[in-house]
Amino acid sequence: MRKGWIRGKCVLLAMLLALLGTGIFGLDAEATGTGATGARQGTVYVEFYLKGAYYGATNGEQIKQLSEAIDGGYSSGSGFFVGNPGEDPMYIVTNFHVVDAYVETGEGNRGYINTGRAWTDSNGNQYPVYLFFNSSEMRIYYDDDNYDVAYMSSEGGNVDRVDLAVLKLRNATKERKALAIQVPTQDMVGDTVYSIGYPGNADNELMSASRHGLNDMTMRDGIISKIGANAQGIERIQMTAVIQHGNSGGPLVTEDGVVVGVNTNGIMKGGDMEVDYYAISASELVTFLDRNNIPYALAGQKGGGSFPVWIIIVAVVVIAAAAVVAVVFLKGKNGAPGAGKAKAGKASTPAQTAQRAFIRSMAVQHNGMALVVGATPVLIGRDPANCKLVYVEGTAGVSGRHCSISYDAATGEFILTDLRSTYGTFLLGGQKLNANMPYRLKPGESFYVGDKANLIRAELG
Repeated sequence: MRKGWIRGKCVLLAMLLALLGTGIFGLDAEATGTGATGARQGTVYVEFYLKGAYYGATNGEQIKQLSEAIDGGYSSGSGFFVGNPGEDPMYIVTNFHVVDAYVETGEGNRGYINTGRAWTDSNGNQYPVYLFFNSSEMRIYYDDDNYDVAYMSSEGGNVDRVDLAVLKLRNATKERKALAIQVPTQDMVGDTVYSIGYPGNADNELMSASRHGLNDMTMRDGIISKIGANAQGIERIQMTAVIQHGNSGGPLVTEDGVVVGVNTNGIMKGGDMEVDYYAISASELVTFLDRNNIPYALAGQKGGGSFPVWIIIVAVVVIAAAAVVAVVFLKGKNGAPGAGKAKAGKASTPAQTAQRAFIRSMAVQHNGMALVVGATPVLIGRDPANCKLVYVEGTAGVSGRHCSISYDAATGEFILTDLRSTYGTFLLGGQKLNANMPYRLKPGESFYVGDKANLIRAELG
């Protein structure tokens, strides 16, 4: 019976290896259905909800209540989940301006909001009118009567002036799926994209509308018109996909349902009715998530969210090692050479393995490729003859031999050196490295070569 069980285990392991090799295990991490439409499975309605809210006029000392106290939504926007592939998500990306009132009023405490209006008493005196409330919360709606309360995790509005924020649920949800992210590149100009969200309900005080479900969100198609930085240096996508109030914070996705931007605003040109629509580029989103240690899935060139190659490699190595151990153990049971050793205590103790240092490219062209890094520097650039991490010819900002990186096991740090590149090597925050001057990176930190689309993360695993 025991031998049969072991043989069955070996066969199962072999089957697992075969499945990994043929791709049947589903290396595509897109958990959101088919194409752009499937991205709705990751999109949610985000609402700033007030409890015990009433309008009141005040002279600074006393409040005259002008309405009955009620509960209701004050403002709203859209958002989408991010997280690790295959896991129930708990982090929601949105715009900071969707949650700024919640943040500025104390994140759930008793507060008030200036309405900008005035009340006139019988003597003709005017007093400012505020919306007072006993408490507030940020609600993440999956349907009209199904929601979770979220809390602030990270915000960029007051930190680095990027209009992004991340909300976090107390517990992961099965109601939605995490969407994969792709950093857009200039060759995507002209590609079809879709804005997804809940327009129409935002910025309406104490609204009563109920449009919170999957079938209530809208999808508007368009093309990417331009990718570039604004006056503050924030990279944005200009597109023809229409967005309105309520779309703020929702995902801008490709035809494959992969997030390339966060829908933000529209700007009317002069006195005519022509409007330009903008989304914050996923290059800024990835930087923001990295800085705040928020998990997310990086997409491949096509389709959503391919698992990073290093995960697949590690999985294959682990399973192969397990198969070898099982086969050796089976031989030992059958009296084959090594049977005596199989019974020895030391031989049955699993070997402990040290963590490996590696870098993972987040550029679309590398599809999540990871490279092991040791004491010998690894070259990065466009020169295939000398570089180990090679960018295709014509990649914006990347020199032939751009930079090198190695790992110092004694300190547990990576050593990054710019090799007099034309456009420079940059840390995540935008600091440009001095040429030929080594810089130490800690595991989990990122840098980019020439352009933010060429982001690279240093990790241990």
